[in-house]
Amino acid sequence: MAKNITWVVNCITMVGGVERVVCNISNYLVENGFNVKIISINTMKGQPFFPLSDKVQIEHCGYPVNDILDRKKLKKFLKTILVKENGASDTIITCHPWIAMPILQQKRAFKGKIICTEHAAWEYYTKIRQFFNTFYYRRADKLVVLTKNAAKIYREHGVKNVAVIPNILASVPKTAAPLKSKELVATGRLTGVKGYDRLLEAISLIKDDFAPWHLTLYGDGEDHIKLIDIIHQNHLEKLVSVVPFTDKIQEKLQKCSGFIVSSHNESFSLAAIEALSNGVPVISFDIPALREMDHGKSCIIFAEQNNIKDLADKIKQYIHSDDIVARGKKARELADYYTLETVGPLWLKLLS
Repeated sequence: MAKNITWVVNCITMVGGVERVVCNISNYLVENGFNVKIISINTMKGQPFFPLSDKVQIEHCGYPVNDILDRKKLKKFLKTILVKENGASDTIITCHPWIAMPILQQKRAFKGKIICTEHAAWEYYTKIRQFFNTFYYRRADKLVVLTKNAAKIYREHGVKNVAVIPNILASVPKTAAPLKSKELVATGRLTGVKGYDRLLEAISLIKDDFAPWHLTLYGDGEDHIKLIDIIHQNHLEKLVSVVPFTDKIQEKLQKCSGFIVSSHNESFSLAAIEALSNGVPVISFDIPALREMDHGKSCIIFAEQNNIKDLADKIKQYIHSDDIVARGKKARELADYYTLETVGPLWLKLLS
């Protein structure tokens, strides 16, 4: 079994889903006898935002962010990593196509296995990006995707070396949220694909019926000013708050009564699973990954994708319903599909 694992990521100190997943899996692997190193390309120093075992080695490269688009320079830089890790590492794991592509182009420089993990939804990419992703992923020893739907898409596009391993839920809270508050929560990077502008528009459609409920959006990102402007334009200041991402998100989930996913697309949604594990019902646009995540149990309330009025109606129906607590009890059942005990062995099998 391969015992020396090297992750190659862009910035392990970022607050994002990929970084959380890398930390969760790394913690699991070191506790199962693996030697794990994380090579963080764009950082000079720093520790991950998410909990990481001190058994995991971090190597900062300080590669300039501004040079990422210089493909020749990036390819040459990544080759130095392949050469250095050759013999020292059994398996290299990538998390982003822009890192995976140059590495797979130079696969001969590394004698071990190369595993690529894909964390973005197929719809997220342009047509040309989809073409290049599938063209180069065929060279990987394995492509790991998060859902059966994603695996089906890649296989239809000629990538046969696909494995399905969902994201790991680090832990399941001992107690469920009491669901007594009038608080809804959304979390994630404040960027276009997350559709928070659509969520705010939905709240504006029902603002006369929304109080005393309140929505808190936890996140940081380039759309922060845009979202604040939307709140002001629609006079939602008393109904909606946008606050920085917090490492106390579990506490916030325990104190809320609903979680909303307004994304245009999602490859998975670890945030939604964390909400469900806290017994917090989820309202979401109809996204294939979340449909699969629901396992046909109707624990997630779906609104028609791109239909903002339908999302508004679903939120309104939910906050005025009498079955919130019953939905919460049922939601906890979904967490069992994504625990360390369930998902962890899939990684051990893959690396064997």
